[in-house]
Parts: sequence; structure tokens; C-alpha cells
Amino acid sequence: MTFLAAIRPDRSGSTATTPGSARTRRRADLLAMAVPTLFLAVMGWNQRWMTDDGLIFTRVVRQIAAGNGPVYNVGERVETSTSTAWQWLLVAVHYPSPLSDAENAVYLGLALSVAGFWAAVSATCRLHRRLAPTRLLLPAGALVFVVVEPVWDFLTAGMEIGLILFWIGTSWALLVSVWSAWPGSVPTRRVLGTACYLGLGPLIRPDLGITAVAFLAVVAVLVRASAWKCVGMAVCAGALPAAYEVFRMGYYGQLVPMPAVTKEAGDSQWGRGWDYVTDFNRPYQLWVPLLFLAAAAVLYARLRMPRRRTVLVLAAPPAAALAQSLYLVKVGGDFMHARMWVPLLLMLLLPMLLLPFHRPVVPLIAAVAVWAVVCGAALRPAGSGTTKPPVPAANGQNQVWNERGVTTRATGERNPVSAGSHVAYNAQMHGLLVAARDDGRHVLMLDPRYGKVFGLPPDFALPLRPDLENTVALVIGKLGAGGAMMPLDGLLADVWGLSSTVGAHLEQTNFTAAGHQKLLAPVWNIALYVDPAAFPSVPPALAGQEELRAAHRVLGCGDVRELLESVSEPMSFDRFWKNLTGAYERTNIRIPADPVQAAQKFCD
Repeated sequence: MTFLAAIRPDRSGSTATTPGSARTRRRADLLAMAVPTLFLAVMGWNQRWMTDDGLIFTRVVRQIAAGNGPVYNVGERVETSTSTAWQWLLVAVHYPSPLSDAENAVYLGLALSVAGFWAAVSATCRLHRRLAPTRLLLPAGALVFVVVEPVWDFLTAGMEIGLILFWIGTSWALLVSVWSAWPGSVPTRRVLGTACYLGLGPLIRPDLGITAVAFLAVVAVLVRASAWKCVGMAVCAGALPAAYEVFRMGYYGQLVPMPAVTKEAGDSQWGRGWDYVTDFNRPYQLWVPLLFLAAAAVLYARLRMPRRRTVLVLAAPPAAALAQSLYLVKVGGDFMHARMWVPLLLMLLLPMLLLPFHRPVVPLIAAVAVWAVVCGAALRPAGSGTTKPPVPAANGQNQVWNERGVTTRATGERNPVSAGSHVAYNAQMHGLLVAARDDGRHVLMLDPRYGKVFGLPPDFALPLRPDLENTVALVIGKLGAGGAMMPLDGLLADVWGLSSTVGAHLEQTNFTAAGHQKLLAPVWNIALYVDPAAFPSVPPALAGQEELRAAHRVLGCGDVRELLESVSEPMSFDRFWKNLTGAYERTNIRIPADPVQAAQKFCD
């Protein structure tokens, strides 16, 4: 089969072109790409905001800039981010940018999102222009992606979604570029460079490794790679992720980031995952446009009858999206409405962002356009307005909530893009922290809303261990806002295990909300950080004396003691080697949430 036969251009009409008709098509192509991209950019700007989780990244940026290393708390080596590439990109931007770290994250996310979408739609345009050189290209899948409100929300938010969209769009562009070249004409250097870029996927988000492998396999087939070239591609793709994994194991002492341990990413939560699917579909009835697009794709394939080489490229993104979706459902989804679906929606739609004009297909694209108008104008998730929604739940059991709605109501701002917006709605806690630090009080405090659950006054505090160098400590559930108000030499004691070594390694206590599966009881944070001499003064409502003694004992026993030493001992070659060689066993340690049971497991 020749290369031209593999491409098989459109023969359903005249292929003769004139300079005028070519210019008209170029202008039409530009319009078909520019209008959805511009709409996406405007709506992303309109919905700009910073989530609490995004502020976790910015505290680590500040720690790195201050010379404390990639840590959340000084004295504890814990990897709080699941996106290594986004974390270090924010560090790189920190130095030249005149903006705050939070604003950098918001605006960089928007820029990368829009650039990634433009790269994606441009690549789709090039692909279909090769297949149908004389046909008008119509926006199709692009209409679906740009009108769904959570897509607008997560173009910013301070998290890695913008970088993911950029990687997806540019990876698709690379795939189309390889497809459009003669099979034997792609230089080895270009093939290996493409492999290297695709290999960045797991560093942007670990589950992008599924897509990276799928795209690498397609590239290997397209260039008819020999066995040795396949080995070279694998080495190039895996070199940087493998090097960072060695660093992670040696520095942090874990195989995976701490949130992955907290969320038990290796477990199966199919029921909760399915609820996450229905939670995304329900407000927008996404099955409607996807059904129309699937029908259009089938009709288009029957009209065009593309060869295997082309089918491989067209099928790769949807296949990768479905594989990643299956994994997302398996692990139980996420707690933020639609967050994890936004990149997968783009990936699913890549080959159909634009479709060539064919009369049998036009009614289907028109139906998609009608749905897009309705969705963009009226279809919204629960809690997106100013009225507080009921207790968030997907299907009455597993909790999923509209994080942007929660944040805008809490801050009272439509576009809360700064750390100050989050600190302001925690003004009472911030004031107590400032007062304690100014007075030189070496104490552990509780978020007043957390302390209220145990009947404690807002200014309740316990003395910290004398050996701790942190100026002040705070137990809080909002790790981002807490990190924004806490000085870098202060200590944030997390209740959900995202930055807590003990908390992340607890056995699960909650099962309804992803990422909120391990609630660390106060007894553990008291045992970890409070002066043992003050244990008798701990209110019984906060922690019983038997449980407190048991928790304190566990922290000095066997595997748990070594687990804590792996993150707190000064870094040295010996410590790095111990962390590296013990990472597997350490990652799999699980501590019973009940301190008495934990003592029986690790100490008796």
C-alpha cells in the first residue's frame, strides 16, 4: 500500500483548485478554528478563579524559592502534588513574573489551555484537509467542548488541567504530523524527540501514562519502527519519568505522590466511579451530542473508507480516552464535579473537533450545534449560582460537589484569583495565627470551625514539642488556604492525609468522597506534634488519654517509626539510599485509624 493510498484524499468531487478557492478555504478553516478558540478563551477568563487545591502548589513554590526544597512543611519531606511538571513550571515562572504565585497559576493555566485547544483544532484541521482537500470544514466536536461550564472553570483554578490540555493538544499535533509524512521519511531524531515529549505525560499527571503509551505505539506503527528504534523510543520516553521516580523514592521515600497513597489509587471503587460518570453527564445530557458525533463519525467513515493507517490515527485519541476513563471509574472518580473529565472530553473529541462537509453528516452536526446553544446558554451544574445547594451527592451516596461554586460563595467574589481571597474568608483563624506568632507562642492551634465540633473555644491551643523548630502549627482541613496564611516556618497539620505521612497511611475511614477517605482523628496530630507533658490537659472530647498514649507509643514503634524517619531525618546519601530501597514496603504500610489497634499491630 502506498503512502498516497493510505491517506486517500477525497474523490467525491472535483479536486481541481484555483488560487481563489484555496484562499477561501484557508479563511474558512481559520474561522472554524478561531471562533471556538476565542469563545473558549473568553469564557475561561470570565470564570477565572483559584481553588484551594491550587494553593497547595503555590506554598511549595514559596518553599522552593526560600531554599527549603520541594516540601509543604519545613522538616517534613512530603510530596503533596500529583503533577510534578506543573509544580516545577510554577517554580520556573515564579522568578521572572511580577505577579503572585496564585495569579501565575491562574493565568498560566488559561494560556496553556487555550494554546492546547488551538494546537488540537489546528491538527484536526490539517488531518481533514489532507483527507478532504476541497471540502468545507465544520466545527463539530469543538462545539461540544467549548460550551460545557466546567471546561470554563478548569481552564484556570490554579491546578494542572491547563498543562494537561496543552500536552494533549500538542501530542495530537505531533501524531498528525507523523501521520502526514511519508512512512520512511521521518528522521530518527524527530521520532525520538516525539517519544521524549510524549513521555512527559506521566510527569504532568500519572494517569496520562496510559495515553502516552497508546500514542507511542501509534507513532511506532506509523514510522514502521524497527525493534531497535522501538527500544530507543521507549528509552527516550521513559528516561525523565524514571529519573524522577528514583528521586521521588530517595527523597520522599514513597513510590507515588502522597495524595495517591491517601486516595488508595490502586484500589477499585467502581460504584463511586460510576456515580462520577453520571454526575458529569446529568446536568448537560452529554450523551446527546456524543451520540450525534458518533453517528457522524460512522457515516463519515462509510463515505470516506479510510485506510488502516488513517484509521489508526483517528482511533488513537478516543481509544486512549476510553482507557483512561475506565481507570478513572475504577479508582472512584474525584470529588470535584467534572474536573477529571475535562481533559478526557477533549481527548475523546480530537479527531472530530472539525468534520468535512458531507450532506448526510450536516444534519447531525446541526443537531450538535443546537445542543451547544442550549448547553452554553442554560445548562449548569448544581451549586453554580449564588444559592447554596443541598448536601452534595452524585447519586445520594457518593459525594461530588461544584468546587467553584463552593469557593465563590465562601469568598464572596466572582473571580477569587488571589491567595488573599482565601485568607479573607478564614479571617478569624488568620488573626489568631498572627497573634500567636507575634507573641512567640510555640503552640498547636485548631481551625475554629474544626475545634467547634469538639466544643472548644476559637483560641484553643496546646504547646508544641520543644524539639520542633516550627514557629506555630495549625490543624486544618483546607490545606490551600491554611498554607496561604501560615508562614513558611509554620506547620500545617492536615486532617485528610494529603500532607500528613501518618494520615496518608491510615486505613480508610470514609468512602463517600474521593480524596476524603482518611480522616485523621485529633489524637494523631496531638501525638505527633504536642509536648507530651501537656497530654493530661487535652480535653477528653478531643482525645482520650488511653488513645493518646497508644498513638504516642505507635509513633515510636517499628515500621511507623521508620516511616516518620524517612521524611524527617536530615537528607544524606545514607538516608536517600534507605528511602530508595525501602520505598515499596513503606508505600504499602497501613495504620489502623484506632490508635489502640495500631499499637497492637505495630508494637505488640
